[in-house]
Amino acid sequence: MANLPLSNIFNRKTRTTVGILAVALGVALVLVLVGLAHGSLDETAERIKNVGADIMFQAPDSSPFLVLNTGVLSDRLGARLLEVPGVVAAAPVLTSRVTKLKGEDKLVMIFGVDKSYNDVGVGIEIVKGRGLEQPLDLVVDTVLASANDIEVGDDLQIMNRDFKVSGICRAGAGVRIFMSLSDMQMATAQTGKSSFFFIKVGDDASVSGVAAELEKRFEGYKVTALEAFSEAMRENALGLKEFISALSLFAAVISYLVILLAMYTTIIERTREIGILKALGASKGYIIRLVLVESVLICLMGVGTGFLLAVLGRAAILTFFPTLSVELLPRWFAMSAALGLTGGILGALYPAYRAAKLDPVEALNFE
Repeated sequence: MANLPLSNIFNRKTRTTVGILAVALGVALVLVLVGLAHGSLDETAERIKNVGADIMFQAPDSSPFLVLNTGVLSDRLGARLLEVPGVVAAAPVLTSRVTKLKGEDKLVMIFGVDKSYNDVGVGIEIVKGRGLEQPLDLVVDTVLASANDIEVGDDLQIMNRDFKVSGICRAGAGVRIFMSLSDMQMATAQTGKSSFFFIKVGDDASVSGVAAELEKRFEGYKVTALEAFSEAMRENALGLKEFISALSLFAAVISYLVILLAMYTTIIERTREIGILKALGASKGYIIRLVLVESVLICLMGVGTGFLLAVLGRAAILTFFPTLSVELLPRWFAMSAALGLTGGILGALYPAYRAAKLDPVEALNFE
């Protein structure tokens, strides 16, 4: 009977499989959904940082989530920004989004830019076709073009206007769709307006110093160094921490309930065996340890299976939705494993206590 935990696991294959899968699904759920939330934030922030600008200048109360902002700044503000010592280029950007592309529902952010966009950083790196040279030209990045079978010369209807894809640009900097600032202003009825400015700082000036001067001259406006843009997005992701906490609690509760039921069922099924153990002199601590070891083994197998499901789930998401990003970090693996094990151990405590309290005589007479 010393091998009771292992023998019980292999002799009750259906119950064990259900327990493993329940823990695995909780672990995989936490990893994939948290990875998707953080991956989307980090991927967006990384693309904005890769523009190559140093500072983002926004109106008061603007959101780091650029898709939520509209044209609230005047284009003429660019001339005043260039007067600030250390500023060598300022590019106005108007943001919008498309919710349907080639007949499919999608949410893709668009930048409306002018020629100054190429002065603040890497600009739009065309790999096929040409840039924004004519009215109603459109440039999409390689990821979006590949995912939606978009080619140079294709016509796309965006914001009730027929645009022509003039070029395909390298992915990884900015957004996935670009159009001229004037086209965007006309399409959104925001003539002379922009959502924010990208600012380039000269080599002989410090970003922090220029940012401080901008905050001084334009009191109340939001000035963000792009190196800190990712952190700003996380801090302003309303509900993200609550979502992760609720999801983690949900996964732990699943593990707790499943292991509780599985271990409780085990105690009932093995009552006579436990009675024999106690009659042979097994202590309460020994009985508790047997139940907890079985629970831990099931949870460990569930955690391992959950890791595998999370990796496979990430691969499936990236295959079918290449514009999304799922970030699986070691700390999230550790957190999900801790949740699964904690829930399982807590779920086994009551059945273990009940097994330890069984009277040997009553247990041996149990049918």
